[in-house]
Amino acid sequence: MKITLVFVLVLGLTFFLGQWLGSEKKTSSIKEISSISSCDPTKKSCEIEYKKTLFILEFKGSPSGLVPFGVSVKSKSTQPDFIELSFDMQGMDMGHNVYNLKKNDTDDWSAKVILPVCSLARNDWLVNVKLVFEDESLSTEFRFTQAE
Repeated sequence: MKITLVFVLVLGLTFFLGQWLGSEKKTSSIKEISSISSCDPTKKSCEIEYKKTLFILEFKGSPSGLVPFGVSVKSKSTQPDFIELSFDMQGMDMGHNVYNLKKNDTDDWSAKVILPVCSLARNDWLVNVKLVFEDESLSTEFRFTQAE
């Protein structure tokens, strides 16, 4: 009985400690910067500028519903802590489709991603690229139309 009580107390304490530490992380003061670009990544490489450093977004292939294609972000100098990419539509819930790009040996970031399918057959997409640095987060939204 005593062992069970101690186990339950340790488990409860661990849970509440984890919740407290998690909330501390969420309330940290990361400056968030957001912008909208007029560049269409299906037609050409698109630039994201951060503190005089250019990041180049490239689609490797044409986005098509449920067909994997490559995405990369390249930079010659400043490197973020991580890069996240997601697809959305204006006024539509497209579910959770967030991709974490992986850094390779040449300081390029890439991932295979899948464009979700819209149940209303719309093809006006938003791709959100989020560059996260130590104390800042830069989100840039790009718009494109899926080829039919």
